[in-house]
Amino acid sequence: MNEMHLSVAQNSAKLGILSFLSLLTGYLVTLLALDTTDYLIVLQVCGMADNATRVPRIGKGSSTTRRQHPPAPLRTHSETNTLSGEHPGNPSRTHARHKSTSLASGVSRRSPGYARRTNEHSSATPPPARKGHYATKSTPENAQLEVQKAYGLFSPPLTPVHSHESAGSDPSHTAPDHITFDFSKIDYELKQAKVLGRGIWSTVLLADGREACPRRAGRGPANPPASPPAQRHVGPSCLFAVKMPARADAVNIFRQEAKVLSHLMQQPSATQYIVPFRGLDERCSSLVFEAVLGGSLESLNSRLKQMTEVARHLELVNLFPGLADDLISGLEFMHTAGVVHADIKPANVLLDISEHYSLPRPVVRARYIDFSASFRLDSDDSTTNAGGTWDYMAPEQMRSQEALNTPTSASDAWSLGITLLSLIVGDSPYAAACGGNIFMLREAIKSGDPFGFARMNPPAAKRMAACQEFIDCCRQGLKKDRERRLSARNWKGWLVSQELGA
Repeated sequence: MNEMHLSVAQNSAKLGILSFLSLLTGYLVTLLALDTTDYLIVLQVCGMADNATRVPRIGKGSSTTRRQHPPAPLRTHSETNTLSGEHPGNPSRTHARHKSTSLASGVSRRSPGYARRTNEHSSATPPPARKGHYATKSTPENAQLEVQKAYGLFSPPLTPVHSHESAGSDPSHTAPDHITFDFSKIDYELKQAKVLGRGIWSTVLLADGREACPRRAGRGPANPPASPPAQRHVGPSCLFAVKMPARADAVNIFRQEAKVLSHLMQQPSATQYIVPFRGLDERCSSLVFEAVLGGSLESLNSRLKQMTEVARHLELVNLFPGLADDLISGLEFMHTAGVVHADIKPANVLLDISEHYSLPRPVVRARYIDFSASFRLDSDDSTTNAGGTWDYMAPEQMRSQEALNTPTSASDAWSLGITLLSLIVGDSPYAAACGGNIFMLREAIKSGDPFGFARMNPPAAKRMAACQEFIDCCRQGLKKDRERRLSARNWKGWLVSQELGA
């Protein structure tokens, strides 16, 4: 009798152990994504085929038939723990990334709130089994959740998941530092473009603007019978000055110029002092400006040479005060914005002629162009190409020390003074004395006396004597000691106080 009771107790213990192994095997089936047939093989090997009804069924169909479709792939997230996400016995059932944690697709489809709530109750080790509890009736999803909770698969990833909102704060998503030409709204045609000028770095073309994407009539309500059919909108005609790179190494220079121009265009009243900049065309690395058809200050000098001395003097008296005011105000504008032009000369000043019925005569306005040598003082802009043109460079720029020969606001003021003086005398003040000799020109610039060299030419001396107040204006920016040279703001104040040309 005792032996019978002992046999029954042993059988009950075996049944309990087998039931516990059945439940544990069911959990492993869920974790490893085994199909039903593979699971039955495991049961037969363990001698538990009779208790197969206790195991949750996975997938559709009978537990004795193999599924026709492969299991759902595992979704991968960022690296969390040492689980590799691959199993040697079944490598084709996963596509886990290197060192990533895999979550079953059935779980990952749940809401984020559910995952957070489950994560709060997760643990790093499996929970202990209750006494007398060996198997429970569960669904496939519940079995998956139990295993994933037991092994901490809901722990947060080490690498944070970036949302779309946080992308704006990423330094790699910062806004561009220059204006880009939007050719989707209006474009230009280069086939019949006219060459306006050529330089070391660029070729400037006059191009006709065309509407790139003409608007079409939409599918709105039908027009009334008496109304005319809707016509395609055609934008107004315009002209662009397109600055094309002449050399391969000009692209980097153009990009810095685009940065400087974009910075200036953000300042108030920028188009009063510089030629309007439309942007950098990324298709061909060209700079696009609004075309100004009044010519340059250099071309005005050429026209003045064709006049008699009396006519030339009268024209100069009419134009000089307004041009000086525009250029000194423009210099103040650039320096206030922290920009050094570094190459002010007559060729880099464009004239715009404005006519209005309320004005007694056309008004000529002067604006700056060509910022290829320019740089910002409060940035890391390169000063490698900042030098200028010899005749218009300041005396300190002839020095060998970098601290002295690098362009500054003071050297800009000197260049503008020489530019205005050349308008009075008709050419570079050193032209007659140096005759194109570069060594003599260098020494003449170092002397810091452009007025003395200009007077060596008799016609220029007469012109200077006829308009002494204009010479005084030039003198404010042509002091040899750059510490005594007037700043653009003080120069502007001097000009207002003198009522030049009144």
